[in-house]
Amino acid sequence: MKKGTVTRMAILRTALDLASRIGLASLTIGNLAKARGMSKSGVYAHFQSKQKLQLDLVQYAQMVFSERVVKPTRHLSDPIERLTQLAEHWYQWNNRFSGGCFFIGAVIDFDDVDGAVTEELKLQQQSWCDQLKQVAQQAINLGHFRADLDLDYFVFQFNSLYLGACWYQWLEPEQSHPHYQQAFSQLLASSRK
Repeated sequence: MKKGTVTRMAILRTALDLASRIGLASLTIGNLAKARGMSKSGVYAHFQSKQKLQLDLVQYAQMVFSERVVKPTRHLSDPIERLTQLAEHWYQWNNRFSGGCFFIGAVIDFDDVDGAVTEELKLQQQSWCDQLKQVAQQAINLGHFRADLDLDYFVFQFNSLYLGACWYQWLEPEQSHPHYQQAFSQLLASSRK
């Protein structure tokens, strides 16, 4: 890997953690340079604008999410086990940063803003929902879930559990994970025949 690519990836790693604390909208080349111990011009050389930095960071965050949440489950042929592992890896994703979930913060920051960053976030979130639907559909096809399961509602509930766990982790951190696991088990049970 070229030195410039290595440096750029290191900057994006720092940016991901920083944005988890201050929000994607508040991330600037200046505060990122300070966090990295670099000059503003050194960071600017890699991104050229705040919007390019934000867009590249959203794409980088998706790559990291895929590596840490999705990829470790791809080998699992049992869709129930895969959903369970996706749920667990997704919960742990939130604990990898000094702030909260990067994507929750980014969506809140950009929910009323038009542009490339918003479109990329929407595409990524829809892709995640589609992946969850595919695994749930596999569970239906194999007879683990009932045939009349509403996949959109299943994914809505799954996402709601994660959002609730993130909020509860802030309020009652020691209870968040057990409650999340219990609620996810109940979701699976309600989806069975």
